[in-house]
Amino acid sequence: MHDTGSLHRSIVEQSPDGLWILDAEGRTLFGNARLATILGRREPELVGLLCADVLDDDGRVQLAAHLDDMRSGHPGQQNLEALMLRPDGTPVWVLVSWTPLRDPDGEVRSWLHRISEYTQRKLLLDTLQDREHQLAAAQSLAHLGSWEWTVGTDTIWWSDELYRIYGLVAGEFAATYDTFLDFLHPEDRPRVEETIRACFAQGDDFAWEGRIVRQDGEHRWLRGLGIVHRGLDGAPLRMNGTAQDITDLIRADQVAAEATRRLHLLQQMAEAANSSSNLAEALESAAGTLTGNSGWDPICVMVRDEATGDLVPLALPLQSDTWLPEPDLALAERCCTSGTVQLAPAPTREDTHTVVAVPVLVGEECVCVIQLLADEVPPDEESQELILQIVDQLSRVAERERNAEELAAARDAAMEASRLKSEFLATMSHEIRTPMNGVIGLNDLLLRTDLDDRQRRLAEALRGAGLTLLGLINDILDLSKIESGKLELEAEDIDIRSVFEQTAAVLAGPAHEKGLELVVACHPDVPVLVSGDSVRLGQILTNLGSNAVKFTDSGEVAIQARVVEEDDDGLVLRVEVNDTGLGISEAERVGLFDAFTQADRSTTRQHGGTGLGLAISQQLVHALGGEIGLESTPGEGSTFWFTARLGHARSDQPDQVSASTYPLRGRRILVVDDNTTSRTVLREQLVAWQGSVVAVATAEEALAQALSAAAARLPFDVVLLDLTLDAVDGLALAARLRASLDSPPPLLLLTRDQPVSESQARAAGITATLTKPIKHSDLYDALLLAVVGEAPARAPRHTRSAPPMGVSVLVVEDNAVNQLVATGLLESLGCRVEVAGNGVEAVDRLEGEHGFDVVLMDCRMPLLDGYDATRAIRARESDMRVPIIAMTASALEGERERCLAAGMDDFLTKPVDPPQLARAIFRWVPATRSSSTPVAESDSSAPTVDPVLDLERVEMLTELVKDGVTFFERTRLSFLSRIDLTLAEIRTAVADSDAERAMASAHQLKGSALNLGLTQVGAAAAAIEAYAETGSVEGIGSLVDGLAQAVVAGVDALVRVGT
Repeated sequence: MHDTGSLHRSIVEQSPDGLWILDAEGRTLFGNARLATILGRREPELVGLLCADVLDDDGRVQLAAHLDDMRSGHPGQQNLEALMLRPDGTPVWVLVSWTPLRDPDGEVRSWLHRISEYTQRKLLLDTLQDREHQLAAAQSLAHLGSWEWTVGTDTIWWSDELYRIYGLVAGEFAATYDTFLDFLHPEDRPRVEETIRACFAQGDDFAWEGRIVRQDGEHRWLRGLGIVHRGLDGAPLRMNGTAQDITDLIRADQVAAEATRRLHLLQQMAEAANSSSNLAEALESAAGTLTGNSGWDPICVMVRDEATGDLVPLALPLQSDTWLPEPDLALAERCCTSGTVQLAPAPTREDTHTVVAVPVLVGEECVCVIQLLADEVPPDEESQELILQIVDQLSRVAERERNAEELAAARDAAMEASRLKSEFLATMSHEIRTPMNGVIGLNDLLLRTDLDDRQRRLAEALRGAGLTLLGLINDILDLSKIESGKLELEAEDIDIRSVFEQTAAVLAGPAHEKGLELVVACHPDVPVLVSGDSVRLGQILTNLGSNAVKFTDSGEVAIQARVVEEDDDGLVLRVEVNDTGLGISEAERVGLFDAFTQADRSTTRQHGGTGLGLAISQQLVHALGGEIGLESTPGEGSTFWFTARLGHARSDQPDQVSASTYPLRGRRILVVDDNTTSRTVLREQLVAWQGSVVAVATAEEALAQALSAAAARLPFDVVLLDLTLDAVDGLALAARLRASLDSPPPLLLLTRDQPVSESQARAAGITATLTKPIKHSDLYDALLLAVVGEAPARAPRHTRSAPPMGVSVLVVEDNAVNQLVATGLLESLGCRVEVAGNGVEAVDRLEGEHGFDVVLMDCRMPLLDGYDATRAIRARESDMRVPIIAMTASALEGERERCLAAGMDDFLTKPVDPPQLARAIFRWVPATRSSSTPVAESDSSAPTVDPVLDLERVEMLTELVKDGVTFFERTRLSFLSRIDLTLAEIRTAVADSDAERAMASAHQLKGSALNLGLTQVGAAAAAIEAYAETGSVEGIGSLVDGLAQAVVAGVDALVRVGT
């Protein structure tokens, strides 16, 4: 018994495996010496050691499951692979098996685990697995699979890559020799089978190449290698080898071969194209090259018959003498019309063929159509590309054939275009300037009549707009001068603020229509007079300002100027045009100053414009010795700026400091304007006039300042109020100021686009109303009148030096409006005027003793133009030579010389400027009749006024005739035919509470009524429009009734006038 115990201890102590007894909690009850060695511990340390202490995190999870199995009596998994950690952190891989240990009663109290060290084997297995993965990856990259065939059992093992090549899933396919043969392409199977059979019979290795057909129908090319392993008797036992997918290589070879063939065809065609003298010869060469050599058979060539316009066959020795049936003719027609390749099924072939029509193009013109029969349905893109390349060669031949002719035609066309351009510019100069002469001339005549301040302001704005438009027309007509560097600049003394104010007058209407705040101002450091070209400077301002207004939907547009440099030779003016519009991105700025370019093409449709404005402005700025640039942030706005070098004025500067500002020196002025720019500009100007200025943005601040100043016994002398304040408008603030102050100061109201009636202004205590943008002189006059009680003395507007009274002038002019303008201007100068309607009549009137002192001669007239009329007059004159002054609408270079060459003495360009006309008359009237006495303009009697119908408007519309019918009659009949319907639309909209529709209908009626001269109807419609603009038509019935009454009176007036 003792010997048995010793034996058992010896077995335990000398066991090659560790023996480890654990209780149900995983605590060590016993461990032998081998276990201590495996765990890297001393044997006494083992008792009580928790198994979990020698495991990593994954091992602990595994142990917990193992203990659960032991406690539940389940045997669990034997021969577990586990990773144990020695105290120094060294990992040890082991295999674990176990058995329960029972007590004498058969109860399981502990478990015996056998621990076999597994580290070296584990490393070897991992290495082997890595090598297998690397081999699989290499096979995948090389598209190379491996296989082994056991001949006796006819079983085949395939690698994963080989399954992929065959499009199969491992495990779902039982590979045998027969199934291998079944995958081979029927055309390749006999050859491959014979190769393997021959290897079995007499060889040890073999190679084959062929196609397989996968289950999805795809064909793949494989290259196989194999070796035979034989038994002692020489019989084949097994074969193993590889199969590589070489589909891409085969296809690449095929593509290369096809490319070589096509290159050869193209080389042939290039040689034929180079050697062919005409298109017909090249077509014949192409037909011979394609036939039987490309999978394309030429059928015919069709060209457009110049006489009938039909496609007809070209007589070439092609494949067939029969012409295509109707479907193919229609195909050719579509091809020629569209200029693109057209396909159709071959109607007479049972196999798969396609009729292809290909256009031969020279530029965008279809010279002919080639029809071919392709042996594919449809032809692939590469085949079509080959044909297109061949056809390109044919197009090159046709283009070469035409080249000389086209160059000659282009030269002739260029010369003709140049001639037509000159004629067009001359014609447009005349046609545009003729009506402009009427517009500006009639407006000048209007300005010579007695007008109130508002009427004069509107008329002066109209004159400024007309002159600006004339400047634009001049620059567009002179664009060739600008581009050729022949632009001539004036150098005369100009009132710089007047230039800016004319620009403001032009921009005010468009800006106010969009609800924009328009600020136009010169800094006080800018002198009153400078030397420069006012027209060019004004054109730049108008171009940049118009763009700013056009591309700004809300906010403001501000044009401001200041002096940035000054020396003995002159000064540099910097002008900035700021807006709060769209802004311009960096990408949109490229080419922005090029002709016909805008920031975004879509804006051309939305906002209009030629895209010339910035290009012309840049040229003009450079001509003025300055630079132009742009600063912009998309979504926030833009600043266009430019500089201009201007000279010092030759005339003395008006005194801006001492005498002018004395009345305002120290005057306390309160400015209330919620627009920062406008408020700043006003403050700067008032400070320059030595006023003591407080500027605030809100009504509350204004009221607080006024009360505080009154309490300190330093009241304000005058208050400038903006009408459109945010919370409380200017009228309401004015009323509050008058109610809150014992002695309210004079109140000047600044308005924009909302007219304020005299009664409204009086009720609010307004002293005077100024319209934004405010003129420099108007602001000063209004302040002086409010503070001192009198306006500064001004030179009379309508007094001027004139030619001597009684000068007899013959006006030769075919345009009725221009006759009226010239007559009015001359009569205002004290001249006696007669009119001749054409050159023939002028020659007759100047025959013999005619009594005319001077002749104003239009150059373009029917029957006999001004040039020939002048020559005829000069030919018939004896001793007395009558001065003839050209009055032409052409501003082209050389026009003055042409007039002088015809015998004229002087030259005026339409629109005729009154001072220039007066100077011309002075120049040529005999000195014995000259007079320097100022002649005041005669007062014209006030026109008859109808309270319902503006008879001056009627008269003006009556004077305008088209096709024998006056514009008044046209508009009168149109108005009478629609008025009942329009009035019904307004009533219906009111009944439906549709304020928007009522406003639109009233707006339309207002425009048509005022255009016709129906002032009461226009006013009543305007009242309805304004009411409905609030969004409600409740209580508007009385206004509609008033409109109906005005319409009845207006219709009666129109009927009376019409009869």
